[in-house]
Amino acid sequence: MKKADADLKKSIEEWAELLSQPLPELRRMALDIEVIPVEENRIPDAREAAQEVVAVALVGSDDLRKVLLLKRKGADLGMRRLKDDFDPVFFDDEKDLLAEVFKHMVQHPFIITYNGDDFDLNYLYHRAQRPEIGFKKEDIPISLGNNVANVRPGVHIDLYKTFINRSIKGYAFNNRYTEHTLNSVAKALIEETKIPLEGSMGDLSMYEMAEYCYQDSKITYMLTSFSDSLLMKLLLVISRVAKMPIDDVARISVSNWIRSMMYFEHRQRNALIPRRSELEDREQTVVSEPVIKGKKYKGGIVVEPKSGIYFDVAVLDFASLYPSLIKVYNLSYETVRCVHEECRSKGIPETAYWACTKRRGIASNVIGSLRDIRVDYYKPLSKQPGLKAEEKELAKVVSQALKVILNASYGVMGADIYPLYYLPAADATAALGRYSITRTIGKCEELGIEVVYGDTDSLFLKSPKEEQVKEITEWAEKEIGIELDLEKTYRYVAFSQRKKNYLGVLPDGNVDVKGLTGKKSHTPPFIREAFYNAVNILSKVMSEGDFERARDEIKTYLRGRYLALKNKEIPTEQLAFNIQMSKSIGSYKKTEPQHVKAAKILVKQGKEVKAGDIISFVKTTNSIGVKPVSMANVNEVDTKKYEDYMRSTFDQILSALGYEFDEIVGATKLEDFFWTS
Repeated sequence: MKKADADLKKSIEEWAELLSQPLPELRRMALDIEVIPVEENRIPDAREAAQEVVAVALVGSDDLRKVLLLKRKGADLGMRRLKDDFDPVFFDDEKDLLAEVFKHMVQHPFIITYNGDDFDLNYLYHRAQRPEIGFKKEDIPISLGNNVANVRPGVHIDLYKTFINRSIKGYAFNNRYTEHTLNSVAKALIEETKIPLEGSMGDLSMYEMAEYCYQDSKITYMLTSFSDSLLMKLLLVISRVAKMPIDDVARISVSNWIRSMMYFEHRQRNALIPRRSELEDREQTVVSEPVIKGKKYKGGIVVEPKSGIYFDVAVLDFASLYPSLIKVYNLSYETVRCVHEECRSKGIPETAYWACTKRRGIASNVIGSLRDIRVDYYKPLSKQPGLKAEEKELAKVVSQALKVILNASYGVMGADIYPLYYLPAADATAALGRYSITRTIGKCEELGIEVVYGDTDSLFLKSPKEEQVKEITEWAEKEIGIELDLEKTYRYVAFSQRKKNYLGVLPDGNVDVKGLTGKKSHTPPFIREAFYNAVNILSKVMSEGDFERARDEIKTYLRGRYLALKNKEIPTEQLAFNIQMSKSIGSYKKTEPQHVKAAKILVKQGKEVKAGDIISFVKTTNSIGVKPVSMANVNEVDTKKYEDYMRSTFDQILSALGYEFDEIVGATKLEDFFWTS
């Protein structure tokens, strides 16, 4: 409060009262169902719900651990391996099984699923109403909306939609996962995985089915319980700040959170919410020229990297850079280019805009007060020694939730989908960001600190002394009103000549690869495995001598992988692309993606292909260019296409190491003639 601007103190007090409320432990139950598909790799149609529900696993915060199993004709009981983990309950009749599921659902205020909107709850809803089951609609505690499944009387949270939220992924979990499958997210966040499925679902014994289903439900629940229920508390804090129901927060984008928060603030102030057309009618001339095609204004600054390897690199982060600028310069849709003639004298650096001097804008007030309470209270409080564990945890969760909202608050100003979109405010914020970083780089050079790279709101400094870091942070706060934090220190960083493309190894061996494209979900296993192995080699480098050895090891390893590909030694399963049919084959009229071409081949062979099916295919030398993996042999594989895919995957890492992919696969130097595999 001592540091805060006088006109922000009231808002800070209101936020403090709201955010200091305790975070209750929310009673919840994770649910996962299993249905045996008619064909392998086919996801059963939830609307038709034609197949029996053979297993439902229930895992609750009240120590509920049950798997409900339908006795199947011809299915073996099998051997039970997980003896103490869950209670199996067997049913002769599917309706009785579903009734038991519904009984547990109404006893838990929160139901947690992974893709339950589209499948689990959707399937249960339609299955229960089929004539052979016979539930009345009013007896089913599920109702369907537009792409959403609601539960009565509780709340349904579909974690799939939570984890695909880019703000949750980036700001809350630091991009620790790249794919959005249950297996990938769980592996990254809680080091748990699904039970590998060998053969088809219909071949599983009843106990194998139970264990497979239970593991899915267990890791779904664990994603809400790890780190003292971090995710649930995060969603709860965001819902309080955004003034939204928690299930909406869990499903929709951050721009909707900010819209709800801003609308609430307008109503609190008895202020009119402007129509979109009213904002568009105001002068929208933008001074800066966009660098990126499709953008409407110039974004953040990216300093050209000094290519090479740098050990002991400190990363200085501008603490909430854009929210700080919005506060300091009073940036809001109604203050930038305001109507007051006398305010024109308060020019915004590097722009032809000005900001209002008569009153603080709503966005500046809301974002500025949230920024102050996060940076100057909750963030340091979460690290304060001597604090009770629960107080520290609350401070950490609140700080993390505010970070998610604040980091997105600038972006929405210049986003068409945001109803309070006002381009000059976004342009001014970006211009001030460039101005602040440029001035800071100049000060670093004045102090003799080498800046090897700068990326939007971070500076990478080569081996700065402690007193130098202190001096530059004090200068930044005094001169430009921005706080700098020592965010992280890299053991070493390898920069290529490309912007936003570097590889950094942290002291604990974790590797950051900026601009990463090698971890996409449909990447063939052969290439994905090679990528992770290369990254693993780099994570073990401790010195410059180690780095040279790692470079050579990666070069030799990738050369060997390339030769195995060229010599047709890689099984087709390892080369398969796995892509889901998002709609029926007949719906693809204008374009025909490769997985659709492969699906059409399957149809000609008498296979039925429907929306939701996973199509596994390899790239081949035939006239169509693809073949389903089940029909292809290794001699048909188009190795040139896979070589191109390897090149696009590894070029980013290799350029940071001083190699080109063609240097590895082709004899471009004399030494390459002496390669051995």
